[in-house]
Order: sequence, then C-alpha cells, then structure tokens
Amino acid sequence: MKKLFLLLLPLFINAQDVPIGYWKDYQSYTSASYIAEADNKIYCVTNGGLFYINKEDNTVNRMSKVTGLSDIGINQIAYDQDSKITIITYENCNIDLIKNNQIINISDIKRKEITGNKLINNIIIKEKIAYLSCTFGLVLLDLENEEIKDTYKIGQNGNFEEINSCAFNISNIFVATAGGVYYADKNSSSLFDFNSWMLDTNRTENYQNIFAIEDSIWVGNGNSFYNKNSLFLTNNDTILKYNNLLLSADTILNNQLEDINFIYNDSEGYLWVADDNNGLLKFINSQYQESFIPEGPIRNEIYSLEYEDNTLYMCHGGHSNFGLNSLIDDGVSFKNTTDTWINNNRSEIGGARDILEVAVKDDYTFYASWYHGISKMKDEDFIEKYGYNNTNGVLDTVYYSNNRIRISDIKFDDDGNLWGLSSEVNHPLFVKTKNDEWFSFSMNQNKIGLFFDDLIIDQFNQKWGVIGRSGGLFVYDENNTISDPSDDQYKTIKNTVGQGNLPSMEVYSIAEDLDGEIWVGTDKGIGVFYNPSAIFSGDNFDAQQILITEGEYGQYLLSEEKIKCITIDGANRKWIGTEKSGVFLISGDGMEEILHFTTNNSPLFSDDIYDITINPTSGEVFIGTGKGLISYRSDATKGATTQSTTKVFPNPVRETYNGIISISGLVTGANIKITDIDGNLVFEDFAKGGQASWNGKNKNGDRVSTGVYLVFSTDINGVEKIVSKILFIH
Repeated sequence: MKKLFLLLLPLFINAQDVPIGYWKDYQSYTSASYIAEADNKIYCVTNGGLFYINKEDNTVNRMSKVTGLSDIGINQIAYDQDSKITIITYENCNIDLIKNNQIINISDIKRKEITGNKLINNIIIKEKIAYLSCTFGLVLLDLENEEIKDTYKIGQNGNFEEINSCAFNISNIFVATAGGVYYADKNSSSLFDFNSWMLDTNRTENYQNIFAIEDSIWVGNGNSFYNKNSLFLTNNDTILKYNNLLLSADTILNNQLEDINFIYNDSEGYLWVADDNNGLLKFINSQYQESFIPEGPIRNEIYSLEYEDNTLYMCHGGHSNFGLNSLIDDGVSFKNTTDTWINNNRSEIGGARDILEVAVKDDYTFYASWYHGISKMKDEDFIEKYGYNNTNGVLDTVYYSNNRIRISDIKFDDDGNLWGLSSEVNHPLFVKTKNDEWFSFSMNQNKIGLFFDDLIIDQFNQKWGVIGRSGGLFVYDENNTISDPSDDQYKTIKNTVGQGNLPSMEVYSIAEDLDGEIWVGTDKGIGVFYNPSAIFSGDNFDAQQILITEGEYGQYLLSEEKIKCITIDGANRKWIGTEKSGVFLISGDGMEEILHFTTNNSPLFSDDIYDITINPTSGEVFIGTGKGLISYRSDATKGATTQSTTKVFPNPVRETYNGIISISGLVTGANIKITDIDGNLVFEDFAKGGQASWNGKNKNGDRVSTGVYLVFSTDINGVEKIVSKILFIH
C-alpha cells in the first residue's frame, strides 16, 4: 500500500508566527550522521531529522513530518540521477520517495511482520532500482513503479545473513554481511536463490561497508568509509587515485573533529562532513569554509518545558524513576520570540547537571538540578549556585551523600518568594524569600525513599506537591507566616474516600485552572478538586472524576490513560499529554473532546508526551515528546484585562491563503463582529480567551470578496469599538 502526499512547505514555517492549525518542529540538528547529493542539494540526516543545503543560494531547508514527510527517525537518504527520485528510509523501515515534488510513502517493509531485527542498513541505486540492504535480506525497490520488486535471501545452506551494504562492479553484485562478503553474477536470473551467491572465503568478518571505486571493491568493518575502520583493496593502484580524498579526511581529523560520522565528496569537488557535535561542515581544498546547523535546541531529550517572560525553556536533565541520575550536562535550551536558540550547559551554569525545571523572576532565571541544587542566572551569565553552605543548610544533601542535592521543582509565589521541593531530605519543602532568607518545612516523614515531582501554588497560596513512587500528593499551608511554623498545616492526599479520593496513588501531573480548580493526572485518568479551599476545613474535599458518555455507556474521563502532563490555555481548556495516546484537548469542564492528536493523524513525533507549555500571547502550544519538540498554533490565548492593541494574522489575506485568520489581543471572552466597509455583518463569534478565529467566509459559507473588513469587539460591559481592519486581496 502506498499513500501520496504533496510536498507542501508551509509559507510561514520559518516565520516567527504561524497561522492557527499549523505545526512547527523544534528538533535538534546538531548531530549529523549521513550525507547525500541531489542535483543542487546537499542532504544531511541528523538526530533531529533531515535538512538540505540549496547550493544555488546557500539556504538551509528543514524537512520533517511538519513539511510532509511520512515518519520520523530518518536513517538514510539516496538520490537517483536518472529518475530524479530521492529515497528516504526510516529506522522503522518506512520509506518515502520524493518524486516530482510529491512524497510517495511505501510502507510495505514497515508493516511486514518479520522475526528478529528489522532494519534498513544501506541504500544503493542502480538502473532505477534501489537495493536496500536489510537485516533480513536484500530488498529491491522499483523507483519508477513505486513498488517492492523482489527480496534476495543470502547465506550459506539457507542460513540467511544480515545484509549491511551492497556494491556492483562490471560483472558482479557484492554484499557485505555479518558473516562476510558474498557475490554473484549481476546478470543472473536466479539471484533470489541463495545458491547463486558465493562466499568470498578471504572476507569472512562482519563487514558494515562495501563500495566500488571504478571496478575495485572496497570493504570496511567500521562505522564510516574513511574513519575508524580498516579497508581492504582488490587493486592497490586504486589507493593512489583515491589518495586526495583520504588526505582530506586526515586533515579534518587533525583539526580535532574527532566525532565524524560520514564524509562526502560532491560533484563540484567540495568535501562535506557529518559531525556528531558540529552538524554539517563544508571544506574546499581541505580548508574549512562553514558549518550548517538549523536553529533548534542542543538535544531532543526533554524533561520539562516552561514558557516564561516571552521565552521558551527546554530542560534536558533527567533521572531513572527518581533514582539514578541521567548525568546530562546540556542543561537548558531556550529561545525567545525570534526563534534563535541558546544553550546553557553545565560549564555555564556553575557545574550543575540534570536540570529539571526553570523559574523566572525579575530578569533572573533559576535552574533546578537533580544533583547540584539551584543555579541562578541573569540572561546567559551565571550568578550563583545555591547549595548546603550558602542556604543555612536549607538545601540539605541526600542521606547517603555529602554533595548531592536533588531539587525536583521550583515555583515563585505572587509575593516573589521562590518555593521548591527537595528529595530524600527531612525538610523537603523550602523557600527563598524575596529578602533572600531561607526556610524549610517538614511533614514528619522519613527522608529515606521520599521523592517529589511537580509543585504548584494555588490561588489560596497553598503548596501542592506530587510525591513520587506511588506517594500521592501533599498540600501545605504555612498561613502566610513563613518564619513561624507553629500555625502551619499539611495533609497527605490519598486514593481513599475522605482522604482525597485520588483515582490512583500514581500521580504524574497537577495543574490549577482559571477557576481555581486543581486537576490531577494519574495512571488511571484525571481527578479534579473543585473546592481546594476546603482542604483544611474539615469538610469534604475529595477529588471527583469526570463521567462522560461513550455511546450507550458512561466512563470516567481518560481512565485508561497515564496522564503525564496537564496544561491550561487562555480559554480554560485542558491540554493533556499521555504516555501512549498522544495529546488531548478537552473543554473547560472536561465533558467535550475538542482535539486528539496522535502520530497517525498529525505531525506529532511520538505518542509519548513528556510536557506541554503554552505561549499565552500567541496561543502556540509547545509539545515535548519522547522524540523531540513540536508545536501547534491553537485558537486560544490569554485574554487582556482591557482592550488595547489587537493583532490580526495573516493580514493582508491573499488569494493563496485559505487557512484560519486569528484576531488576538482581545479582552477575555469578547464578542467579535466583522462587517464590510458598508456595515453589513459578515461574521460573529466569541473569543476563546483573548483570541477569535475566522475562516474568511461570510454567513453563507462563501469566501468574502476583495476589500477592507472591520473588526468590532464588545467587552463584558457591552462597550463596542472597532479594534482592527482586515484587507482581503484576490
């Protein structure tokens, strides 16, 4: 089966703003692994996907599911000059062909059930046939007819070998396998029969690479042709003809590029290098010219996301179920509204590893480390690292170490005090006041085995914390007397009636919505505390599950899902990230499913969602997945308290644009009316938070004609005024 997709590169994909309903990818392109040439393009495969350099204008162009590719996890790419077809293979054995500016997906191998490993190791193209070296044989793909033509099983006595790569000379076809080099007459009509293949008894090692230079066959048992491998020649004269390229590789290595994955010599004689840390590099006459790395974070691994002060923060740290550290030194990647990414690594943040969370206040940024306490930054400059010695022991070390301080989360309250949670200590809840005084609080629990995750501060100034390893929740109220613990109250929230009635003690996420309700995500769905002020009142405060109707039956909302994150948008709707089912957008009361994104129906990279955060001004929803960061432009923003500047995007609306038009900067829930210049009503709706959406059509469903249209906004007091104008051009 194959599917045909138009290769449409969205007009706004590299702009700072995108229309409602559009996606953007924010993957890391730092680590390059493979290179291919297609006429005027140099393709580069990276850990984040694929990009190409247009050699005519030197532009960098990204390709991903957002721009029409069928999958993620690109393995290799090749180009056939004769048919003008590009072939892309993926880690899961999916295949895309780029042909006449269209993408044709061939998923036969991906869908086929095969015992053992199923991988495509290499691509070589000959006479419009792509020979795919696979772990289960040599697969022939007819590029023009867009179909699998044949599969050759190769090995002695029917014991088929894993095929690593393939090559041709004048008379034979060769394959490098786990058991050595096999060859056969390339014109044989029985290549499908393993008896037609002979083992070269001089080449019986596990060879990864085999290729031809003129009529000579080279084989290698390393990860690339020119680096960290041994090469065997069938003709010693070849090394002299190929010496210039080998010398170029040596020159690069001597310049301390030690993590080279691939080297390619293009049709103009330029040398291109795929480097593990420096992206794609270009050399002319062995001299370095420039490097190419599309904008993105330093790595794809995500622990948490925060959007604060017009900046997106992506924390890369981690741990294994609150145990062993991931020992990630890359710290935090962040970007502002210009889409320029900056990374603060361990050496730049005071030596801190495994950054889990970020908090921002008054131009200062605080990083929570699951190893080294808290680092304080101003812009990109390190200010101070808070630990045991400079916090009066408030940031205590874990019981088995004199230097490890495990901070799981930090949050500022409305008064500018920084609160946080520290694991495996006797006083896990702590605060740094706005006057730089430090205090900590106990809940009379043994520090051994006491782990924490997320922290929130509700509108009553109560602190809610997730207790790791099936510990449920806690709520702490210091009664606004931080220095006086005598009037403090705390409660552990459990899954029993009268003690919180959580859906499960396995809590993974918590959020306060715009109505002050506390939404809790567990491995058995969602519980909502509708009256959080009653926690310490003695009255019933138990969480409730939302009963929804599924056909003729009722069931609790997402009760079969592990809820890993919950984020509230400007319209009080809930963006919910799950472990296996992607992203849900549900209404404010949880009764209606508005959107459900998965890898099957959207460009989403993975159905395993780690975290979600939202730009409240634009409505851009940043989704951290198990395979990198992507965003979706939503139709809701945070509403303004008073009507001021309104933004319309796109404006003007040209004949080539048929998407949604956003009108943002409105007061919360404003009534919107759009009229033509003569005052005839064209469209009416209410804002979602501070943003309204219009499809550009009138009440009859027809696209409006060329002209100027007026946008009127009415606030909750009934005051109406013109807030913007929209120009349509046909």
